[in-house]
Amino acid sequence: PTHLHARASTRSPSTKIMYKAGGKSTAIIAGGRKKVHTTWDDTGFEQVEEFDLTTDQLLLRKVRKAAMAGRESKWEIEVGEDAAAQRAGEEMLIAASQDQPTIVRRDTQECFQWRVRNIPYPVETYAVTAEAEANQLVIRTSNKKYFKRINIPDLDRHGIPIDASGISFTHCNRTLVVSLQKPDFILQAEAASKRERAGLKCGKEGDVDCKQQ
Repeated sequence: PTHLHARASTRSPSTKIMYKAGGKSTAIIAGGRKKVHTTWDDTGFEQVEEFDLTTDQLLLRKVRKAAMAGRESKWEIEVGEDAAAQRAGEEMLIAASQDQPTIVRRDTQECFQWRVRNIPYPVETYAVTAEAEANQLVIRTSNKKYFKRINIPDLDRHGIPIDASGISFTHCNRTLVVSLQKPDFILQAEAASKRERAGLKCGKEGDVDCKQQ
């Protein structure tokens, strides 16, 4: 795969998977999505990404680190919502207050983006800033009713600092939408990843996963 170099980073990550070179990818088509599963035999690291078949928009990314002996590690969702987890969450809402704010990341082509639902305060209540030391976005409300720190693993794994000038947010229908412009390195890497992903020959659900060609 093509390698790109980010400012403030000493690593040369693979653009294909945005982690590192050497991963083995398989893919299937199921439920209107292209599901790409990548593993690294040397570390036991796994990544699953799901893309809309029509738009190629990333709908889900989850990662799992190598398990300890005798244990199975849990998936960590970085983008979107896992269907099984979403169903479990919906069941829990029966007993919980539906006014509790929830946050989910749903990126656009140009921006990292998060949606905070069930947050009713007027737009002037919110402040979204970058904390340089932790390289996090921080959401605050002037009424002290909501506070949230947001990690961006896409930037962290390449040592790219948050550019505060790329932060924006809107509020409508009890939903706060926070956006952060993707740096050029990420845009270039995602474009290269898209080209490489297009080279995967995919089966359908129930088939044996197809490998990268």
